[in-house]
Amino acid sequence: MDYLSQERARGITITSAAITFAWRNYRINLIDTPGHADFTIEVERSIRVLDGAVTILDGVAGVEAQTQTVWAQADRYNVPRIAYVNKMDRVGARFGRTVRQIAKKLRTRTLVCQIPIMKKDARGENVFWGAVDLVEMDVLDWDQDVNGNIVKRIKLTEKYGDKSVYDEAVKGRMNLVEALSEMDDNILEIMLAEEDHMKVSAEEVRGALRRVTLSGKAVPVFCGASFRNRGVQPVLDAIVDYLPSPLDCAAPIGTLANGKNTVIPLKEKESLCALAFKVVHDHRRGSLVFVRVYSGTLNNRMSLYNTNTKTNERVNKLLKMHANDAEEIPCITAGNICALVGLKSTRTGDTLIQFNDSRKSLRLPSIEIPAPVFVCAVEPATVSDEKPLQEALENVLREDPSLHVINDEETGQTLISGMGELHLEIVRDRLLNDFKVRAEIGKMRISYRESIIDEIEHTCLYDKEIMGKRARVQMSLNISRLTEGDSGIAEEGGNRIELDLSQQSSPTQTPTQGPSLPPEDIATSIRSGLVSALYLI
Repeated sequence: MDYLSQERARGITITSAAITFAWRNYRINLIDTPGHADFTIEVERSIRVLDGAVTILDGVAGVEAQTQTVWAQADRYNVPRIAYVNKMDRVGARFGRTVRQIAKKLRTRTLVCQIPIMKKDARGENVFWGAVDLVEMDVLDWDQDVNGNIVKRIKLTEKYGDKSVYDEAVKGRMNLVEALSEMDDNILEIMLAEEDHMKVSAEEVRGALRRVTLSGKAVPVFCGASFRNRGVQPVLDAIVDYLPSPLDCAAPIGTLANGKNTVIPLKEKESLCALAFKVVHDHRRGSLVFVRVYSGTLNNRMSLYNTNTKTNERVNKLLKMHANDAEEIPCITAGNICALVGLKSTRTGDTLIQFNDSRKSLRLPSIEIPAPVFVCAVEPATVSDEKPLQEALENVLREDPSLHVINDEETGQTLISGMGELHLEIVRDRLLNDFKVRAEIGKMRISYRESIIDEIEHTCLYDKEIMGKRARVQMSLNISRLTEGDSGIAEEGGNRIELDLSQQSSPTQTPTQGPSLPPEDIATSIRSGLVSALYLI
């Protein structure tokens, strides 16, 4: 799903991509999101429209800093999750350590549903061979196919070849049932009646896992090695068994102009309501707007109304996406995701309804966009490149709302700001290679503000003879830091200047002194001096 040239060159995911496929007679809309901190907006807007999430962890690295950031984003939207510990085939992978880190660093209750089976290879090193399904008490064997497409299930009993695997699985099954009994009353009743953890049926355990996961009380944990296609199929089964369908989720709440809330029911025969969560510029198709349909049915060639921009839109094509490949479809129903071709002014976070809907002010909760930090200058190579550069920047800004472009009035430069150095490097590559713009990109700078720590008071007496005349002025200066959210910041580089001339004393006019200055001129002179000093700093 990493189809961009920059993604393939760096071996990382840069932009979120959507794909729709079937599994066990269910339709799954999957969005693959980046794991790098610079592309957190891709995670933010994807989680906003998802019903459930699979958190993939590195079995060697464990819970990383960005894992905690993404986990907090999912917490903010109350998205149920399952955890998948990947790369168990690598040297240094530790399943137990990663599970403990999930519980400690992510502050959640873990439910281990699989334990890995490690076997010695020809060199005598322990390698990931398979896994034990603690729900069914089966051994999952992928050795039947070199590509890992065939999963053979072997019933785990005391006669299994490796006695330690059976003992570890029994211990894991007991811990799983006990943990579920603490959170699910049905399992507690069954366990009290049977008085044996192993007699609790797989169907009862699976039902309890689903209820606990949907309520957000705990997170089921699985393991595998995706590079060798080992462990992928059980994770897909877990998505169907434990994560919510659109019908399991609470109906979204929209807001009208009068401040009243309205429920958006998940029904195909209701009025259309959809949220645009991503825009992609395609050189062949134009702008693709990805939408999540919350209510009603979205048809091809339908006329829409954007309640954020107050404009009419027309759907030219309706596409079901497979990463960068697309399949044209006639309609899409509530609960699904698709891409629209032909929308001119729709951006990330906009609400779309049918053009003849009377709810012209209806808006769904939008998407939080983080503030950019890194800044660099971008300039056209020649005067003739100004327009192509401007058009390319508009397309990039529409795609990525975490980017900001401003014109510096002092230097006349166009400044583009993003989330990090890699973020701006990708933008530079796209401008030069994808949009074929001839431009010069300056060095990256970090945008920050400085403030003093302690309050400072200072009084200065100016007493000097200028051109034969005695000039004497005294002024007191108080400098203190601005607090968060302090209002009234003027144009003096983020500083606020307040003048108090109430204690001004005018000297007695004498023929040699001349007239005293008016307060307005004094205030202007003082402000100019302070602003000049601030810029010199």
